[in-house]
Amino acid sequence: MNRIDRRTYLTLVAGTTLGVAGCASVRDDEPSGESQHDGERVTAKADAADSETAASSESSPDFALGDRLEVGDLSVVVAELDLVDEVPVGPTDPLVETDDGAVFAVVDIAMQNGDDDTIAVDDVVSVQFTGEGGEAYDPVDALEAADDGEDGPVALEESRLAPSEVVRGDLVYEVERDVAGAVLELAAVSGGETARVDLETTADSSEALEYGFSEDVYGFSEGVDVGGIEITVSSLEHGNNLGGFMQSDEGQEIVAIGVTIENGSGRDRTLSPEQVQLKDETGRVHDEAPGVLRALERFDGTVLADGEAHEAKIAYQIEDGLQELYWLFDAEVWDENRRVCWQLR
Repeated sequence: MNRIDRRTYLTLVAGTTLGVAGCASVRDDEPSGESQHDGERVTAKADAADSETAASSESSPDFALGDRLEVGDLSVVVAELDLVDEVPVGPTDPLVETDDGAVFAVVDIAMQNGDDDTIAVDDVVSVQFTGEGGEAYDPVDALEAADDGEDGPVALEESRLAPSEVVRGDLVYEVERDVAGAVLELAAVSGGETARVDLETTADSSEALEYGFSEDVYGFSEGVDVGGIEITVSSLEHGNNLGGFMQSDEGQEIVAIGVTIENGSGRDRTLSPEQVQLKDETGRVHDEAPGVLRALERFDGTVLADGEAHEAKIAYQIEDGLQELYWLFDAEVWDENRRVCWQLR
């Protein structure tokens, strides 16, 4: 499914896509001294770290685009690789351009939490993009790259996931324009599992991660107590034109969520934008769009004293045609390892 940002920048720029065909397989011409067992990486039987790195770069990746793999407590599907000259960052879509001779490698990836507890992705897995010969590329920091000073969305690697929750998004790297042999390597932070995905090869059949929660999903007017604070989704407005200044861009709609929060925790609590997310049925996160509504009471550093209540309205601009929407509240900053979900439609 296309999402707003991806469709925007692929329309705006003359990007190129790596050709993909066939299936990943273990090569018959592996260098002497290497072995392949049960999907594990091939590594040279040498003690020196540089020898191991060289052997890893010459081995055949274990997976192709569209394959489902397991690393640590995560299920992962790497769906696509695009090479583009510009990418947007943040809800207002400022474009960031590459240096001469470089392009952005945009990796479409989905991850699902298979653990019984809420986890942070970067506590479970590390990700590395390499080219031919094993050269590693650093990820683009969208927050530093934004030239208008606005904060961009939470990086995919920093996502938190409730049990069974899925997140889908892009990993972005600045690479050489003629990059070849592109591989995405995912390594478990603990446990030793490693999976390598050939970004130039597509599986015969692609898999998808089914979005869902193993914990309760709430509806409108259902209050949820999180550490003594009751949170209720009290209203939902959506459409292309909600009246007055609430006008969406072409092909998109506005979703405005009304939320009531009552603090009975016995202490002051601070509300922040990082605590809330809007997701669709694929797990894609949709950024807030405060510019489409004026004078909103947002979660923007508001301090809620004990015994007080706060009403907020948070606006998002999303692509037309999304069938399912979920709104999530994360209480991590209140020392509660919990994410609560409401299904909006």
